[in-house]
Amino acid sequence: MVLSNLALIAGVNPQEFLEWMRERFIDASDWVMVPNVIGMGVHADGGLMMTKPYAAGGAYLSRMSNYCKPCKYDPKLRTGPDACPFTTLYWDFLDRHEGEFSKNHRMAQQFFGLKRLSDRDELKIRATEVLLGLEAGTI
Repeated sequence: MVLSNLALIAGVNPQEFLEWMRERFIDASDWVMVPNVIGMGVHADGGLMMTKPYAAGGAYLSRMSNYCKPCKYDPKLRTGPDACPFTTLYWDFLDRHEGEFSKNHRMAQQFFGLKRLSDRDELKIRATEVLLGLEAGTI
């Protein structure tokens, strides 16, 4: 779930992500991986399986797991050097896909929150930094 979420909000190519998953997990059978990764994880089937993308930011991950406890990033921050990469990429994902998903009634609350953000330009800059950091292996 965490890996699929990162792939979704980071804009990873769905087919490349599926291939990466197949190479690394012993139980990567097509009957499991294709619907779970393509349909549910990265919403690459255009909504045939799931009515909305299941994107999540750092606050959700912090609430639902213990992954954030040792992390140096703050899941409540979306911009700045201490901002959680998941939080940054979550809001950037919503910003990038506003036209595509804003009419989905199941995402109304998320887009209401997006419209209230006053730092969307700064968010784009931080998202670029995060993506470059992920690619370089520094984040």
